[in-house]
Amino acid sequence: MGSPPLAAGTTIELKQDFKPLLQNETADLWVPLPMELKGYQSVSSLTHTGNADKVKIENVGSVRMLHAQWSKTAAPEFHLVSVVKIRDHRETTKENVNTSQFLAPTAHVQTDGIVYTTAMQIVGQLTDPDQKAEAIYNWVVEKTLRDPKTRGCGLGDVKTTLTVDNLSGKCADINSVFVGLARAANIPAREVFGIRVAPSNEFNSLGKLGEVSKAQHCRAEYYSKNKRAWVPVDPADVRKAILEEKLSLDDPKIAKLRHKFFGYWEGNWVALNFGRDFLIPSKPEPIKINYFMYPKLVSKSLAPDGMDPKEVAYTITSTILTK
Repeated sequence: MGSPPLAAGTTIELKQDFKPLLQNETADLWVPLPMELKGYQSVSSLTHTGNADKVKIENVGSVRMLHAQWSKTAAPEFHLVSVVKIRDHRETTKENVNTSQFLAPTAHVQTDGIVYTTAMQIVGQLTDPDQKAEAIYNWVVEKTLRDPKTRGCGLGDVKTTLTVDNLSGKCADINSVFVGLARAANIPAREVFGIRVAPSNEFNSLGKLGEVSKAQHCRAEYYSKNKRAWVPVDPADVRKAILEEKLSLDDPKIAKLRHKFFGYWEGNWVALNFGRDFLIPSKPEPIKINYFMYPKLVSKSLAPDGMDPKEVAYTITSTILTK
C-alpha cells in the first residue's frame, strides 16, 4: 500500500449514571472492525485491552466485529487499536461478483414505488450501465442537500429521503439514495460504512485526524459490468463540501470535486463493512442493525444506538504512524 499506516483506537467507558444498572447485569459490546479490501486497504494488526470476561471476533456476512462480554460488572472498560494501511481508491481490479445481493432491496434500501419511478425518470432511454450510474450520481448531487441537524449519519432510508423536503440528510441518507436508485435501475450498488482518520487533500471539511469519535462516514460503490470492477462514488461528500466550505454547486472547485468523486475515494478513511439491515447474533435475542459504524453496548437495561459518543462515553482517536 502506498500510504503510511494509520492507527485507530477505540476506548469504551460506561457513563457514571449507567454503572449502577450493570452491577447485576451482563453486558455485551459490539465494535465494527476494518475490512480487508484488495488494492486499497489492508489490516496490519488488531490489539485490545480491558476488563472483559470474554473477547472474540465474529462475522455476519461482510461485517466483521469484535464482541466483548462482561458478567455483572459495574464499569466495563475496553480499548481497541486497529492498524490499517490505506490508499486512494479509483476502482477495484477486475473481478467477477455475484451481484444478486447488491441488487436486492432491504428494509431501508427499497427499490419499488417512488424509488423505481425516480430511477426510471433519471436514466430515461440510457442503456449503458456506466452512463446510467453517472446520471444517477449527478441527479443525487444536484437534488439532495446536507442537513447538519440530522442525527449521526442519518437513517439511510431511501423512500423517506426521497419524500422529505429538499431530499435532505447526511451521508447515509444521500449515498443510500444513490444505492437504491442504482439498484432500481438494475445496477448493483452498495454503501460502504467507515470513519475518517486523516486530513483531506481536497477540503478541510472532508478529513479528520486525532479525535474522530464523530467522524463516521458512509460512501458508496456500484459494480460496473463493463469494467468488471467496483467503482467508488461519493455524492454525499460533494454536498458536505458545498455546505461546510460555503460554496455553490456551480463553483469551479465544486465542479472539479463533483467530477472527481464519480470514480474516486480519497485514502483518508477506513472502510468497516457494507452490511445493511442484518442481525447481530446476540443472545437471547439477535439485535436488528440498520448499518454498523458505531460501537454498540447492550445489557438488560441499556441499548443505546451509539450515534452519540456521550451516551456510552466512548472515544475514537486516529494517528498516522511513521514507517
